[in-house]
Parts: sequence; structure tokens; C-alpha cells
Amino acid sequence: MIEAGGGHKSPAKAVMDALGKAYPGRYELRMMDFIKDVGAVKVDASHKQSWKAMLEHPTLTHMLFQLENALAPASRAVMYRSMVAPAVPDTVRFIKSYRPDLVYSTHFFATMALVEAKRRTGASFPIITYQTEMFTFHAPWRLPDTDWYITASERAAQTAARHGIAVSKIKVFPYPIRPDFLESRRDKATVAAELGLGEGRKTVLFSFGNQGAGMILQYLLALDLLNMPLNVIVVAGLNKSIKTKLDASASILTHLNMIPLGFVDNMNELIEAADLCFIKPGPATMMECMHSRKPIIFSLAATPCEQAHANYAVSRGVAKYSSGNAMAFGMAAKHFLKDEVQEEVARRYEALGLRNGAADIAVFVDKIATS
Repeated sequence: MIEAGGGHKSPAKAVMDALGKAYPGRYELRMMDFIKDVGAVKVDASHKQSWKAMLEHPTLTHMLFQLENALAPASRAVMYRSMVAPAVPDTVRFIKSYRPDLVYSTHFFATMALVEAKRRTGASFPIITYQTEMFTFHAPWRLPDTDWYITASERAAQTAARHGIAVSKIKVFPYPIRPDFLESRRDKATVAAELGLGEGRKTVLFSFGNQGAGMILQYLLALDLLNMPLNVIVVAGLNKSIKTKLDASASILTHLNMIPLGFVDNMNELIEAADLCFIKPGPATMMECMHSRKPIIFSLAATPCEQAHANYAVSRGVAKYSSGNAMAFGMAAKHFLKDEVQEEVARRYEALGLRNGAADIAVFVDKIATS
């Protein structure tokens, strides 16, 4: 994977854990922040910095994605030369030294580097690419030289086929969630006491991804104007400046018991503690919230594929989209915090019948590895 957000890391972790759980001792498993870990540190830093800038300017990012798709061959060539080609020699050295039997890749940059390095070395390991865009297709995902290509929906599979991925290579599985995501949670009361959640208050979770991008303070003010006593958990991720602002603003939000957090490794417990989740519509956090059967409000989508994720949950009646508007967020929060609405959302999740694809993908990976 490339750790440019949970959308690429989470499905890698989910499948690796499922593979280890299903076939203990059969495989030596290693998860890599690939471009960085093979040694192309400057290339990796440049990519991550550019992605952080894109998250901070979602309107521009939407336009850029559309332009990249319109100029698909040219945009892929530019991305390869600037972000991938400098890492290929390091990838060649990695393959010669580590000699993998199979690679499961959740980022197109990693797959691009591996395909070229595999060609140069003559190695024969299979590459399985997992497309993290659940419903749409972005130009860099056109990777016809990958051996297998996994999508999370039939719609994404059909789109991949239209863009040149051989139908015989495409497999569709439900989105993978870490096997112990739901089971490894501590008791809800224990987590609430540890966080300092006020008893008798509904709890809202804010999480805008690893980078913590977004105008969080305006949304908090809109929530405070509801005049409801609420607990608010805010996960700022790696964004230290937002964490500092939140710490300084806690006293002026009179109706909110605010718990600002930085980077966390217990999102499963935080989601379970919440009555409502306000998130960026990335695939990993969205599906983790949906598997936890929580009402969702989406912040502004950073890319067209994220907009499609939001549309999916909204159309199922378990989410609302704020369009980046604080007042729209406030009205949606007031709606979802009603007891009768929460009961209706629970019924809709029951009818939706979500499945975790991690175990099924692990079986497929094992099949390819052992054959």
C-alpha cells in the first residue's frame, strides 16, 4: 500500500490479517508503505505532500481528476515519469533481494513500479491489484499488466473492463474490513469513561481522514447552535494545527463536551462509542461506519470517487451529504440524533445486509499463491 490515507492502508491490512487468520503459519506476510519502504523516500514524500495539498482544495481536485481522465494516456505517462519511474530501480533491488511469491497492491503507483520491475528482472510472481475506488474509475487505475484485478462492486468491474482491463482478470468481492474490527472493541462503558464522555449525552464523531483536512471549527459551531448537550470526539489525525485550534476552542462551545484527539489506532472503539459519524467519504472509514451500523454525515468529497461513495450511502437512507455547508451539516445532525431516526437507520442497515469481503479475498489470494 501507500500510506496516503486509510483508503489504501485499510484494505491491505484487512486482507493480510484475514490471510494470516485463515492460514496460520503458511505465509510470511509483510505490509509495506511501498515507495518509501523500497528506498525512494524523496519520491514518496513528494507524492504524499501533493495528496495533502489536493485534500485541502477539493474543488480544484475534482477538476484535476476530470482532466486526468479526459487525458488518460498523457496523465498516466506524466504520473509514471514523475512519481513512479524514479522508484523503479529501488523496486528492482527489492524484488531481487526479497523475492516475493505474490504481491497484493492497493495503490496504482505501487503496481506501476512492480509491473516494470517485474519486466526488468524476469520475475514470475503474480500481482493482485485492489482498486480502492468502489464505484468509479480514475485514469491511473488502468493497469492491464496486473495479473488479477479486484473491485468492490460490479459497477466498478464493468468500468474497469471498459477501460481496458481484461474481464478474465477481474474479480468482485465485498469491501474488506479488518476481521477483528467489530470483535476487538473494548466494553463501550470503559471507552466512554476513558474518553471522558458525559453520561446522558449523544455522541458525535468527527473524522476527516489521516490528514484531518477540512474546516472543522465551522461545523462545531453549527453543532453548538443546536443547543443540545453533546459529546463530540474530533479525530484530527496528523493535522497538529487543527488539534491545537480545537484545544483552544473547547471553552467557547458551551453545549459541547469536546474530546480532541490526534492520530488514533482505535477507530473501531470510537465509532462504536458514537451515535453519529461525521466523516470524509473515503471508502475505508465509510464502510467501517456502515458495518458498525451508524448514521453518517459526509463532509465535502475530495474527489469524484469519494462523491460516488457518499452517493451510495445516501441512496440507502443511512447517510446525508453536507456539501461542505455547515448549516446543512447542523440540520442533518439534528435529524440523525433523534431516537426514532436512529431506529429507522438500524432497520435500513438490517435490510442492506452488508458483507465483509476480507475472508473471501484471503481465500482467493491463497488460491493464486498456492497455484
